[in-house]
Amino acid sequence: VHFFHSVAFYVANTYLASSALAQQQSLCTVDNVCYSVNVPEASASSGSGDIFFQISGPANMSWIGLGQGTQMTGANIFMIYANSAGTNVTLSPRSGIGEKPPTTDSAASVTLLDGSGISDGMMKANVKCSNCNSWSAGTMNFTDAASKWIWAYKNGQPIASDSATAAVTFHSKFGKTQFDLTQARGGNNPNPFTATAAAATPGGIHSSPPTSSGGPPKYFTAVLIAHATLLPIAFVLLMPIGAIAIRLLSFKGLIWVHAGMMIFAYSIAIAGMGMGIWIALTVNKLDTYHAIIGLFVISCLIFQPVTGLVHHLLYKKTGGKNAATYPHVWWGRAIVTLGIINGGFGLQLARDYAPLANGSRKGEIAYGVVAGPMWILWMSVVVFASFKSRGKQQGDNEMVRTGSGEKIMTTNSQ
Repeated sequence: VHFFHSVAFYVANTYLASSALAQQQSLCTVDNVCYSVNVPEASASSGSGDIFFQISGPANMSWIGLGQGTQMTGANIFMIYANSAGTNVTLSPRSGIGEKPPTTDSAASVTLLDGSGISDGMMKANVKCSNCNSWSAGTMNFTDAASKWIWAYKNGQPIASDSATAAVTFHSKFGKTQFDLTQARGGNNPNPFTATAAAATPGGIHSSPPTSSGGPPKYFTAVLIAHATLLPIAFVLLMPIGAIAIRLLSFKGLIWVHAGMMIFAYSIAIAGMGMGIWIALTVNKLDTYHAIIGLFVISCLIFQPVTGLVHHLLYKKTGGKNAATYPHVWWGRAIVTLGIINGGFGLQLARDYAPLANGSRKGEIAYGVVAGPMWILWMSVVVFASFKSRGKQQGDNEMVRTGSGEKIMTTNSQ
């Protein structure tokens, strides 16, 4: 999931604050998360040097981030979160790499200034950046009237870490904005966000509303839970049970019970696939291996009802294996097995990106505890039934009619 970029947006409310501060461009969201930028006169004139920005928000948030750039990939990102003592903030400069949480950027030259900390339920970071005019994947013109920025934050348990490399999870809300740096130009104070600087430096705050913003829709988690529930039911439970039943049980109409169970499982899988496509489009993850494998698996299963029906009809005529037997049996086993494996890939993806998982491996462990033994049971039944079938063929295929010596060739039941 990109932390800062998605196809789903909503318009965040902003407000304009005024004070006797150095020239600044500021953005505040409805959740009381605020971002401000100041470009000193010397930096604006030379095109390089220090710039200042402030990040603030409720202290009970997990993390808050601001980045230079138009999207997560290639962005120059600055994240803050509460330290281990809960008395100050940890500043973590990071690089956006797209498919993963942003990585720590050791090349960033940043300083956490006075006035930073946690007070009255709010955390705040006053930051000086000495090389923000360029970074490994981009540049910024300090006189740009429409400079591109991204922002995001995560509600939930504070990270509470002194490490700049602490693990971070999927954002709650995110967005893009433009700051007019010509309106943020002014002053040469070493800390323009302090109260003393405000008193000494004339100017004002210019509010810059977000060009687009958003987060997962409110029903995103419900759809995610449904997707993560329905597909394991289909692939880990119903399909293996249906395959086991046709091998171990024997009663009239068993073949139709098997077919009905498999079609029902496939219907559930199609519904789960639809949810998965929506989830992937929402968080821009349709190009991940989990999504690609999932689409391949569901598409391949469409052949199973066809080969199954052909196998049944030919079996009634020939009384044995036929051209449709192996495609139906072995293709089904291979594709369902791949589907079971892909469920683990999905939970692995959710651990990194989904707000529900929140970085936990519990889902993967629980899935493995159920899926692993179920697959082993299924394969054990396949092996057992195969040996049993061979034994019957050797012992029962030839019967002698009493008193005549005539050999009658018989066949095993389907």
